[in-house]
Amino acid sequence: MRAEKHETESCEHVPNLFRLYMFVAVALIICTALSFVFNYYASEDVHTVAKTTAFLLILGVASLKALLVGYIFMHLKWDWGKLYFLIIPVAILGMMMIIVLLPDALLGVLYDAKDQLIIAEQFAKEMKK
Repeated sequence: MRAEKHETESCEHVPNLFRLYMFVAVALIICTALSFVFNYYASEDVHTVAKTTAFLLILGVASLKALLVGYIFMHLKWDWGKLYFLIIPVAILGMMMIIVLLPDALLGVLYDAKDQLIIAEQFAKEMKK
């Protein structure tokens, strides 16, 4: 008897989320359809929307879909207090990684190109011998 009462007590504070999940599922379907529509109107055949504009619209729709999934299906709406202490340090570390790796990403290509030119010149000299 006590176990049955405990099960019902624990389920009372959980709201009925089926309607919310179905609303989000329909919104995700509509957003996916919008992405295809934007892509269709930017295609070579129709070309009523510029490709850059279509890309930005599709990116916005994808961001909205990610927010919906994270907020509802990953329970960020209800468990934000539990996740807050994890998200901030990860964001700080991510920004630090960008700052640390940015010089290699920007300047590494330049140095690689110079090295390849030097190797090519050495190879050409050896081929002439």
